[in-house]
Amino acid sequence: MPKYYTRACNFYYGRISKTLVKKKKSLPLNGNKEISFDHLELISRKSKKKISIKKLSSLPKLLKKQVILDLRKITSKKKNFANFNFSKLPNIMGVLNLTPDSFSDGGKFNKKKIGIKHAEKMFLSGADLIDVGGESTRPGSKGVNLKVEWNRINKILHLMCKRFSVSLDTRKSEIMEKGIKLGVKIINDISGLNYDSKTKYILKKYKIPFIIQHSQGTPENMQNDPSYKYELLDIYDFFEK
Repeated sequence: MPKYYTRACNFYYGRISKTLVKKKKSLPLNGNKEISFDHLELISRKSKKKISIKKLSSLPKLLKKQVILDLRKITSKKKNFANFNFSKLPNIMGVLNLTPDSFSDGGKFNKKKIGIKHAEKMFLSGADLIDVGGESTRPGSKGVNLKVEWNRINKILHLMCKRFSVSLDTRKSEIMEKGIKLGVKIINDISGLNYDSKTKYILKKYKIPFIIQHSQGTPENMQNDPSYKYELLDIYDFFEK
C-alpha cells in the first residue's frame, strides 16, 4: 500500500455543524462540535481521492483500518495548554518582535516600555498568548549570536512571564532553557529542531509544548532556489519525520 495522508475536508460551522454532528452526518474536528466535516481526502504521491465518511466501508480492508485510526486522531478532543482553550474558537497568538530587522515590525517595539505596552494592547485585543522573538528569521536575514539574542529579550521576557502567557521564538537550546526557567509556556522553533542538536533534549527535559515549523535551508538562503517534488506531501513528510 503506498504511503498516504488522511485530511479532513468539506467543513461546516456553528449551529449547522452542531446539528449535523447531532444527526451523525458529520464528525467534529478535535472534538469541537462547532467545526465538523463529512468528507476526507486520501492523498498520496500518485493520487488524491475524496470520499464521504459514509462510504469508508467501501475502502480496501487495510486502508480502511488505517483511515479509521487517522480519524480517531482528527476527531479526538485536544487538551488545553499554555492558555490555549480548544473548547472556544479562535485562539489567538500575538507577536512581539524585539528585533531591529524583522520583516513586519522590526524596531517598532524593541524597547522595554514600548514592548510591554504593545503586549498589553494585544492581550486587551484578545490575544491568548504572546510570541516573543529576539532574532529575525525573515528571508535573507543573518543570524545573531546567543548573547545578542538574549540581551534583546531578557528584561522584557522576565516581566512578561509574570503577567502574560508567553511563547518564545528561538532556534537556540540555551535561550530556550533560560526562557523556560523564566516561565515561558511554549517554544517556537522555526528551524524544525534542525538548527541546534541540543534542542530536543531541552524540550524533553522540561516537557514543554513546542511549535515546529518547516523551511528549507536557513533564513539567509532559504529563498535561493527552494526545491520540492510535491510541496504538500514533502512538508507532511517533514513533520512526520
